[in-house]
Amino acid sequence: MLGEEIRARRKRLGLTQKALAALINVKPTTMCQYENGTNEMSFAVLKSIAEALKCSTVDLAYEELALPGSSETFDEKIRGAAEQKEDEPAFADPLDTEIFKLLKDLDKVAKEKVIAYMRDQKSLTVYYSAVRRRR
Repeated sequence: MLGEEIRARRKRLGLTQKALAALINVKPTTMCQYENGTNEMSFAVLKSIAEALKCSTVDLAYEELALPGSSETFDEKIRGAAEQKEDEPAFADPLDTEIFKLLKDLDKVAKEKVIAYMRDQKSLTVYYSAVRRRR
């Protein structure tokens, strides 16, 4: 559950609900409601919480997005893909092949930035799809 993940990450960073609420400019009672799942938050609030907790929105909402856990690093995923074929993995989509070729030459910091951007784009896509379905 999203609220449980927020609470766990907040506690790992040694933050109180009140401190996190202050960081994202909401009342402590609102923060409590977010963590307990009794109040829905906007994507903007989710993004603010993720920034305050030094993670991505996908890291917080992976269960709601039906994604596997976020413990596997980007480099591990790339290495796994590379093991399929030594120099060039076989992707069904040519764009995936191009993405792989471009990523393999980047340093770790650049790769992390790219994956954070991709996660945010996925979150936005899922979020707006859910909003459209509610209408």
